[in-house]
Amino acid sequence: MDMTRALPTESQWDLLDEYDLNACFDATWIDTEDVEEIAGRFRADPGSGIPCDLKTAFRLADDCGQDTLVWIGTHSPGWSVAITVGGAFTVREETSARGRLIITYWHMAELGEINDEGMIYYQDGEFMGTVGVEGFREYVHDLDAFANFQEEVENYLILAGRVTGRFLDRDWFAVPRVLYRIPNGAWPRILR
Repeated sequence: MDMTRALPTESQWDLLDEYDLNACFDATWIDTEDVEEIAGRFRADPGSGIPCDLKTAFRLADDCGQDTLVWIGTHSPGWSVAITVGGAFTVREETSARGRLIITYWHMAELGEINDEGMIYYQDGEFMGTVGVEGFREYVHDLDAFANFQEEVENYLILAGRVTGRFLDRDWFAVPRVLYRIPNGAWPRILR
């Protein structure tokens, strides 16, 4: 199937609302299905993995303290996804070292704010750019300019679905994934 023009069957925005992810949605797509590898790249505590559904992940996130909790699992063939459900996590260039492609996206709907103006791409340890990066233009050519925040979010999630071969849907939300803890201090603080 040609994903360069594919569209989801359901509103991506509405799904985020339904599953309580829209207030703050922080997602990373990684071009591997190896969940333990991803946890290691994110410096998660390997012994902290708890298989669970999203509802349980949110319940456990209430007790995470200063640590970050990331729900990691398969997204589509060849791709996994990591959703931050507690704390804050900033993907760094080195998480994509040794040939990995990583796509990150973060927004806070309640503030109408999108981090770094959309999706960010890292490959093989280097920052590659944002939405217009070479190699991804074919996936955005038919997406309309957005008139409001909701349309902007929708378009970014359509773009992620096109690149990874899968859009968000109810089956996606029903799949259990593994909740990992990234200890506070696992990544040195970035000073800007």
